[in-house]
Amino acid sequence: MKQWEEAPITDVLGIKIYSFGLYCAIGVLCAVAAIYVLCRAANMKKGTSSLLSLISIAFGIIFSRLLFCLSAIIISGGIPFSAWFRISSGGWSFFGMIIGVMLAAKLSSVLLKEDKNKLLDYVCCALPLVMAAERFAERLFDGFNVSRELQGNGFPRNTFLAVQDAYYPDVSFMATYLCAAICSILLFLILVVYLTRPYREDGDIWILFMILVGAGGIMLESLRYDSHLEYSFVRFQQVIAAVMMVIGVVTASLRNRGAHKGFMRTAFISLPLAVGACGGIEYALDRTTINHYLLYAVMFVVLAIPVTFGILLLIKREKGAERS
Repeated sequence: MKQWEEAPITDVLGIKIYSFGLYCAIGVLCAVAAIYVLCRAANMKKGTSSLLSLISIAFGIIFSRLLFCLSAIIISGGIPFSAWFRISSGGWSFFGMIIGVMLAAKLSSVLLKEDKNKLLDYVCCALPLVMAAERFAERLFDGFNVSRELQGNGFPRNTFLAVQDAYYPDVSFMATYLCAAICSILLFLILVVYLTRPYREDGDIWILFMILVGAGGIMLESLRYDSHLEYSFVRFQQVIAAVMMVIGVVTASLRNRGAHKGFMRTAFISLPLAVGACGGIEYALDRTTINHYLLYAVMFVVLAIPVTFGILLLIKREKGAERS
């Protein structure tokens, strides 16, 4: 995300720190604690949680910045290569951070000779804590990660999900950063509960993470209206989210081992239809007079189809294992 010279500053023991960075640091510490607990509960070799956390933090920062700079090439012709390393200016990519952390888990599995799926499960279970902290911290920047202007008395005006314009008291927006933060907390709870399923296999958590974050990212990135990483009507982070959802559903289908071919066919057919429909809705939002609430209701429904079948393919495989 962008950083401004007037960005809020917090004084910690006489040291001036970006308030945004402080929120993110708290989220990272919580995620590291979660990784430590999960690795310890799994009796993994000593040092696994430390190395996994260290590489995840490093890769998360690197890939977040890298993806932002690469996206800027298409959006604005790019920024000077020397500026790529000036982390106090420019911006960051939320989904770049997610990609970096997942790659860190794969690298850590090679270095530690641990199961890749287990490490991916653990970082994906911890990631929502960082995601929630980062999204909540976006409230510090006026006009960042908020929706289009709410017309009339439409929802969520006059609720905690609305934010008022700093200069025009009659203008308000949906606080999409807060919606994203709440969804991240819910995602964390879902993954923790799923982690306790008796017939869960290693790898199920990161697949579920990909499905839910992918579908949720498509919708949440559409709701925001701050032009972050946007080219024409295309939002690059939506594209990444769509790819994540597709990978998650396809992988869930493959892990089902062909036990439910009807579900697999439906999931595969629904994926291009859902992605195509979301692209059409994205184009129509600001180019037609169709009611936005109706368009987002349709987007939710078409995304729910591949998500539902992707989750069913994971659960049905578990039930098959239970019977055997």
